[in-house]
Formats: sequence, C-alpha cells, structure tokens
Amino acid sequence: MEVNRIFSAEQISVHPELPSILKEYTKAVIKANPKDLLAFSAEYFRKKADIPGDPVPGSEESLNDPQEN
Repeated sequence: MEVNRIFSAEQISVHPELPSILKEYTKAVIKANPKDLLAFSAEYFRKKADIPGDPVPGSEESLNDPQEN
C-alpha cells in the first residue's frame, strides 16, 4: 500500500470554506459548553447539512427535549 506523505505546508490543500466552518463551529461549542462534545458536534453538523431526523442522543437538543425526560 502506497502512502502519500506530506513534507511541507505547500503540499496541503485546504478547502476554501473550511476556516469559516470551523470558526462558526468553535463559537457554537464555546457558547453551548456541551457536556457531550461528540453528540453536540454530530447534532450541530446534522443540522448544518439539513439532514432530517431525531436529535442525536446526548446532544444539548435531546437533553432539553421534554419527551426525553
């Protein structure tokens, strides 16, 4: 199996939208200060991608959902 190794910054290609996506996500995490970061992240990006469905278990949305309690 051939592995492409990165030896310099010039070899790295960053999608132009990545910095703004990460900035928005970071602000949301800081603001929410979630207990379960992975569940919060899954729910955050599910919503950002407009993927329908129930809240991710453990995300802030599901923790605040009266049906869950």
